[in-house]
This record gives sequence, structure tokens and C-alpha cells, in this order.
Amino acid sequence: MNRFTYFTQPVNDFVNWLAQRLCGAPILFAVPKAKPYQHLHDALAAYQWPPKLKVPLPVKAPGLPYIHPLLPPLPRGSGLAANTALLSSLQSALSTSYSTGATLSNQLAGAVAATLHWGGVYTKPGNGAWLLKNHHQLHDILSEFARDHARGEDVSIVSDLRFNSGMTKVYALLLSDFIIYDSRVAGALAWLALNWWTIWLKRPAGTLPGELKFGCLAANGSMAPFRNPTTAVFPTLWNSPYKHYTWNVRANWILGDAHKLAGGSSRFANLRELEAALFQMGDRVC
Repeated sequence: MNRFTYFTQPVNDFVNWLAQRLCGAPILFAVPKAKPYQHLHDALAAYQWPPKLKVPLPVKAPGLPYIHPLLPPLPRGSGLAANTALLSSLQSALSTSYSTGATLSNQLAGAVAATLHWGGVYTKPGNGAWLLKNHHQLHDILSEFARDHARGEDVSIVSDLRFNSGMTKVYALLLSDFIIYDSRVAGALAWLALNWWTIWLKRPAGTLPGELKFGCLAANGSMAPFRNPTTAVFPTLWNSPYKHYTWNVRANWILGDAHKLAGGSSRFANLRELEAALFQMGDRVC
């Protein structure tokens, strides 16, 4: 499905409502045991990451061929400015190594590893093992993904697509119009859509249009049950790379259009700030 087909009347109405929230209209976010946010930009002001000190990966790690970018440590609970600066360095390292083709494969793999490490998803049996196995062909993998995304469809035709909460961070730094769609961002978007439909429009939750039933992602550990406002409405995507991709692309479209519609009245300078607000808000949505 392309953007034109996806934007039905309900989607357009939700985008218009969301654009007003970007300009300062209230969201009145409140769920048990979560910090309340009257406005979406309140969540942006409260943004914090990581949950504990993030020591950067060494430029050359023993036993690995990667060359990691030189980065500063990121203290526990760092705010938006510190994370933005670090992501800017990561994006520069990723873009520089990617633009040279396959000649800087170890630098490219190092930038990807550092991005996963920043996001807390550089696990040895998961993303770490996949990266080690595929680092020599990483440029081809990322190039195939970029070409596929350029088609403008919400369904990927990449064979053996690698798409999870780690790789969405990599793709978000690789592409200019791609947000990080992890369990927090997905949960926040689902909460906003449900709140708009049931509270503002006063319609039954079960009648929410399918185009707005955002795919939610289970978090790791104790927060796993709290990243979906209601499983009766929003599906949980369990290891579903193609469905994850579809909802990431749709979220890109919705947030991009809402941000453009808000224009100069928006409290958000760019999509990355909007993503950060959703991330902070989505820590617990039920």
C-alpha cells in the first residue's frame, strides 16, 4: 500500500488532531504508575536515556573486526541534548562509512554495532550474532533496504528482511524520513489513536479503523505487559519483521504529515524530537 491509498478519511482526521497536539493542544496522558503528561511536549522535556551509564564501545574490540566510532560516555538519564549530540555522531559515522560502498565494511559494522549499543539492544545471541555473521555484506543489506524503502510502499519485498527494535534504530539513522519504531513509540502512538477515537470522538474502542490499529511490540523484562494500551484492539507483533516494517512506514507517514501540517506553530523542531516525546511517553501506556 502506498501513502495515497493509506490516507483514508480516518487517518487524515487523526493526522489533523495530532498536528494540533504538536502545536500545544492537550493530550491529557495519564495511566496507572506512569508519569502524566498534559501536553506532548511535556514528554519531550522529560526525555531521559539511558537507564544506566552507557560506556562507549572501544574503537577496536578484541576478537572483533569492527572499528567503532569514538564516542563520549552517556551518563544515566541523559536528556535530549546529550542524546541528540551522540546520535548525530553515530549518524555521521554511519553515513560516512555507508557512502564509501563496501570498502569501509568494518567501520560500517562498527557504526551499526555502536547504534545497537546506544539503544541497549546489542545482545550477543541476537543482534550481535547477526551482525558478526553478516558484517561483510552489511553494505549490500542496507542498500537493498534503502532501495526497497524508496519504492514508497508499506510492504517490504526484501527477502529475509532483518527488522526489529534494534534495526529500526539503524534504519532511522540511515534514512532521513524514518523514525525509530520500538515498543515505546508504538505504544505511545497506539495510546494516542485510542484516546482520540474513544475520548475525543466518543466512539467504541472496537470500531477503531484498521489503518490506525498500530502494531505494538513487547518490551523486554518486567515492562513487557505495559507497552500496549489494549491487546483487544492493537496486535502485538512477535518477531514479525514484515509487519514491523509496515507499521514503521505508516508511522513515518503519519508523523511526517502531522509535523508538516503543524508548521511553524509546532513545539517540535523535527521528527526526531517527536519520536523522543513518544519514546518517553510510551514507557508505560497501561
